[in-house]
Amino acid sequence: MTSLFASLAHNLRGQVIQESIKTFQNLEFQLIARIISFGINMYLLRRIDNDVLGLVNVRLTLLYSTILFLTREPLRKAEIIRGSLPKFINLLWLSPLISTVLSVICVYLWYTFSSTTVDVSRTVVLSFPISAIIESIAEPFSVISLRLESTSGSLGQHFAIGQGMLICVKRIFVLAGLFIFPEMYHLDLFAYSQYFGAIAYLLFNFVAFYVYIRNKSIPELESFSTFSDLLPKINEGIDRDSVNAMSTMFAHSILKQLLTDGSAYVMTFTELLSLKQQGVYDAVERVGSIIVRTILSPIDENCNAYFSNTIRKESSVFNKNTDNHDDLVKNLSTILHVVGVLGFVACIFGIPYSSTAISLYGGKLLSDNGGALLLSLYSAYILVTAINGITEGFAMASMDNYQIYSHGKFLFVTSTLHLFINYVLCVYLNSAGFIVANIINMTIRIVYNWRTIREYLGESSPSFTTVFPSFSTSMFLGASLFASSFSYLIFATTPGLSHNLSHIAIGAVCLILIAQHTIQHDPVFASIIDSFAKKHRH
Repeated sequence: MTSLFASLAHNLRGQVIQESIKTFQNLEFQLIARIISFGINMYLLRRIDNDVLGLVNVRLTLLYSTILFLTREPLRKAEIIRGSLPKFINLLWLSPLISTVLSVICVYLWYTFSSTTVDVSRTVVLSFPISAIIESIAEPFSVISLRLESTSGSLGQHFAIGQGMLICVKRIFVLAGLFIFPEMYHLDLFAYSQYFGAIAYLLFNFVAFYVYIRNKSIPELESFSTFSDLLPKINEGIDRDSVNAMSTMFAHSILKQLLTDGSAYVMTFTELLSLKQQGVYDAVERVGSIIVRTILSPIDENCNAYFSNTIRKESSVFNKNTDNHDDLVKNLSTILHVVGVLGFVACIFGIPYSSTAISLYGGKLLSDNGGALLLSLYSAYILVTAINGITEGFAMASMDNYQIYSHGKFLFVTSTLHLFINYVLCVYLNSAGFIVANIINMTIRIVYNWRTIREYLGESSPSFTTVFPSFSTSMFLGASLFASSFSYLIFATTPGLSHNLSHIAIGAVCLILIAQHTIQHDPVFASIIDSFAKKHRH
């Protein structure tokens, strides 16, 4: 898979090559952290009370993630670097203040409107927003790592290591606590893990940047002569245009958060699902999102950077008749086809193997509570979210100010509709309704984004059919679905390790055959692999 990423990066031209190389070099840190976290979660599902898992992984984690997302997103995405470095630093140090205000508001909403019959102590609830505030103190260093990163990739590596720490340190603490303090109430253990992870992340950033600046080891930080230059200076003030840009992005972030975690908000503020059902849904989502987080997200990040840097919305340099434009259209078509094929493969194999994956990951808790059905539906969601990531990245890069404003109105309508659909479908389909609602939402966004792309590219816009596999690859996918489904009926429905291994082996053979055929006969993949081979021959 890494070779595919590298060859894809080689096939795409311009800055996307450098961005891809850096991202995939740093991906290993987050990938290792996710593997560790995944393994620990498998154990926790068998040790921790179901209601505790539902409460922590859905309601309290939503409180924590809402505060952090609304604090981070405007600082990381808005155009806030406008010439004055001290004013930029001052703006970054507003993050603890923003996080504190958001924590007060969110805690009030959670205490007032959250529906749960489980008695949760104030200490446990407050541990999640307080840990978010502690992490926000380290946010200036994360933003500097993202904004000032250059081709050396040193700051990008620092950021990747920090994010990897956040992913797995808390889970490692919980795992260790189960053995060291076996009598401790599990909710208290999760609360302490929040503090431990947040403090470790904060210390890592402070110590690392102190060493970077003291040793002059990172060229991107040459503008900072001492560590105190990274701290706020009140007399320098804050750039007003940057504040306005951040405020606009904050409004978008609220809507984006509602779209991203709409199901979690419905679960938190209604009584449609029990805590046990919420825990099952969250566990299934963690399994299903592995492909999204480890494969699709890096591709999205690389392509978003490429689209943004290639399209010159305010410049006459970018002309739609130039080779630059032709390369852009070709690369858009290429990457849409790549993620489309990957999405179809995930969907085809997710349906017959969801039961096996759920049984291995969560045991009887997930198998006996509809986990296989949820994961099968999530396989279809992977397909639409793969396509949406690329189309939305291109659409946002091509929008002018008026279109961005219109997109904000679209997000407002979509987020409201999304919450309503989540609620209605949950009433009739239980937790499966959330995944169906997400598929509907993503499909609507794809249609909107594709319309924007066609308006921008005009007659040169590629056909949407480019996302589909070639005819021969489609035949192989269909045959694999038939073979693996037949294998499921023969082997997976019969208990026993040998039967499961036989089912998995058949799927592995089908996957290898599809990969070999696609590489040899699909023009896009054949071109990518050929480019990668030529690069290594030289």
